[in-house]
Amino acid sequence: MKLKFVTALLALSVVTGRAAAADAATSYSPPVETHAAHASSGAAQAKAALKAQRRSMKTADRELASDVRKALSRSGDVSMSHMSVLVNSGAVTLAGSVPEASQIERAQQRAQNVSGVTGVTSRLTIETAGR
Repeated sequence: MKLKFVTALLALSVVTGRAAAADAATSYSPPVETHAAHASSGAAQAKAALKAQRRSMKTADRELASDVRKALSRSGDVSMSHMSVLVNSGAVTLAGSVPEASQIERAQQRAQNVSGVTGVTSRLTIETAGR
């Protein structure tokens, strides 16, 4: 009887082992590395999209700064020789110096009238003698 019990137990363990092996062979679960690769792939795509957006914004800001410079120099009544035009997301900053106080207001008005400008900040000063 003891022999029959041991034989039955051995047969049961062999069958159970084969069933577990067969179940493991037919079921699929992707390796952990695949999950990590997909997560990092999504992060890489988001990073690339953000980088492209920043590059596009910088290009737009450069073009807008060029348009503002053209508008200021086109009139001829605002001295651009000591002036810088900076743009960040459509916000224009005029920096530097001009010979007369009246040119500060004209520069601000002309910059504000350029299409795409969202606001103008003036850091312009009046040139002092000897400069």
